[in-house]
Amino acid sequence: MIRHTLGLCLLLPALLASVAARADDAYPLANKPITIIVPFAAGSGTDAITRVIAEKMAASLKASIVIDNKAGASGQIGTEFVARAKPDGYTLLVGTNSTHSGNQYLFKSLRYDPLRDFAPIGRMTINPLALLVKHDAPFRSAADLVAYMKANPGKASYGYGNTGGQVSGGMLVYMADAKAVAVPYKSTPQAFTDLMGGQIDFTFVDFAASRQLIDGGKLRALAITSPKRFNVARDIPTVAETPGFSDFSLFAWLGMFAPAGTPEAAITKLNAALRTALETPEVRNTLEQQMGSVVEPTSVAEFRAFMQEQSEIWKRRVREAGMKPE
Repeated sequence: MIRHTLGLCLLLPALLASVAARADDAYPLANKPITIIVPFAAGSGTDAITRVIAEKMAASLKASIVIDNKAGASGQIGTEFVARAKPDGYTLLVGTNSTHSGNQYLFKSLRYDPLRDFAPIGRMTINPLALLVKHDAPFRSAADLVAYMKANPGKASYGYGNTGGQVSGGMLVYMADAKAVAVPYKSTPQAFTDLMGGQIDFTFVDFAASRQLIDGGKLRALAITSPKRFNVARDIPTVAETPGFSDFSLFAWLGMFAPAGTPEAAITKLNAALRTALETPEVRNTLEQQMGSVVEPTSVAEFRAFMQEQSEIWKRRVREAGMKPE
């Protein structure tokens, strides 16, 4: 009897490991959809990019993927939702420079920890921002806008729907030694509406989200926030080309996350599916040539290192812009 009990005890770990391996191999289940939370509104650049990538990921994983927009508070609402979700690989987050780089320095308290509460999966895109004005605005360059702000303290206003727009706008005003009114929006589409209507004077928005409006003649791009000119918009100068702004550079980024504690096997499969999607020629063409994103797929480890690097960059930029946590 003792011998049989001992034998069972020796076999039990192997049996449990076998069951766990079969469970990992089964992910994702065909009848259980994966929900990707986008913490910004439908129609935003984050939303548009996610939908392009998710379609190919679904095919690779042989699974159903549902996009759920939970916008608000610079991405905090949707991000916190995922931080509290069951870590089983079926609830994912598209995190951004707002949710995982800037918010921790712009808000006195967050209800989630950007590093501790999430398991990184991989980077999706890098997105330079465009400095935008109304199509018939009198400003033909970033220098024109800066000159106007300096000559009319507090008269100009800029809108933002995420931390990229908030910090870029704050940097421009701070480095110009000017004054302008900052107007927060729940999402970038609302900022677009007010910019086109003349309620605000300028905004910084991901080039990916604004390109259609620029190409359609509804908005004018004065400059791009990347350190060098963007390969799909060579005619748009960088902010850094403006006299006195040589150190101005900032970009948005998107990445995929799962709640902390999600099985490593699921993370590995999701990273592989994400990389496969990004390396698909039609997806890469859509993201780079049509939407104006930079596509450089990463491993999980590379993405984790990138996040830590970006955290330090945004910490410095927020401080340089003279912005205080609210």
